Amino acid sequence: MQARAQQGHGANTRPVHFIYHVPKCAGRTIDRHLASALPAGSYHRVRRRHGIGRIVTGYDISKLANPKQTQVVSGHHLGLSVDSFFADRLIKRSLLLRDPASHFVSYYNFRMTRYISEGLQPYSIDVAYGAMRRNFITHYILNNFLELSWVRIASLSDQDKYDLANAFLSMFWFVGDYTLCDDLLSALGDRLDISANALLHNGHQDLARGAGWTPLTQEVLSRETVASIQAENRIDQRLWETWREARHETGAVRPLALEDGSSSFFSDEALRLVHQIVRRLQRRWGLFGTGGPVPQRDPAAQV
Repeated sequence: MQARAQQGHGANTRPVHFIYHVPKCAGRTIDRHLASALPAGSYHRVRRRHGIGRIVTGYDISKLANPKQTQVVSGHHLGLSVDSFFADRLIKRSLLLRDPASHFVSYYNFRMTRYISEGLQPYSIDVAYGAMRRNFITHYILNNFLELSWVRIASLSDQDKYDLANAFLSMFWFVGDYTLCDDLLSALGDRLDISANALLHNGHQDLARGAGWTPLTQEVLSRETVASIQAENRIDQRLWETWREARHETGAVRPLALEDGSSSFFSDEALRLVHQIVRRLQRRWGLFGTGGPVPQRDPAAQV
C-alpha cells in the first residue's frame, strides 16, 4: 500500500478533499449536501465502472470535468489510483465508520426497502446476516479504496487486514463514527466556505415513506446476538473502537490490539454463498421455514 496523505502541490493550489463513502455511514447525506452547496464543477462523485472495464479499475472517473477546479471528490469506489488525477494537489481524506452491529441492521433496512419497493418479498434477518460478508467495512476499504484484488485479500491474515486499514486511516484528515457527520460537514464548511446544515438522507423516515414498511432498530437484536456479531466481525469492531472519536487527530491514534481469534475467509465465503441463495429464494417467493424475525409492512407509512 502506498497511500499518501499529501502530494506535490504548488503554493497557490487549493487542497482537494476526498470523502470515502462506506455504505450506511451517512455518505448519502454528505453527498446530497455537497452536490447542492458547492458551485458547479466543484464536486465530483466517482461512479462504479460497468462492463469489461471493471477488470482494470472498479471506478469510472470519465466525467471528471476539470481536476484543477474540483474541490471535493467522493464515492463508494474512490480507489487510490484516482490520486494520479490530482498529482499537483494536497489531498485531504475523510471517512466515517460504524460498529458492525448497527451497520448490519442499517444495511438490512436499506436492502429490505429497496427490494420491497421493487415488489419483492421480505426475508429474515438471520438469512440477511448469513449472506453478508464478515468484516464488511474492512474488506470494503481494502477492495474499493486500496484496490486490493479479492485474491490478494484472501491471502491476508486478519492482522494483516487490520494493519493495512489502520495504516491507511492514519494519513486521513478526518475519521470518526458516522454520528460525527455534522462535525465533518462543519469542518468542510469552514474550509469550503459553504453551509454546514445538511438534510438527513436514507434515515428511518425516508425508508418508511419509500416502501410503506417500518424499519428495524438495533433493539431487535439480543445482547447475545450483538456480542456474536462483534466477535465474528472483530476486525471491524476493533477498527471502529480505534477510530470512532479520532476526528482530526488521526496522527495521534494508536490502534487497539486485535483480539485473539481466527477466521477463514474461504469458509466464511462458502457459508455466505449458501445464505445468498436462500436470500434470493425468500425475496422472490417469500419466507419459508424458520429464520428469525421479519419486519412487517406498515400501511400507515405508505404515501
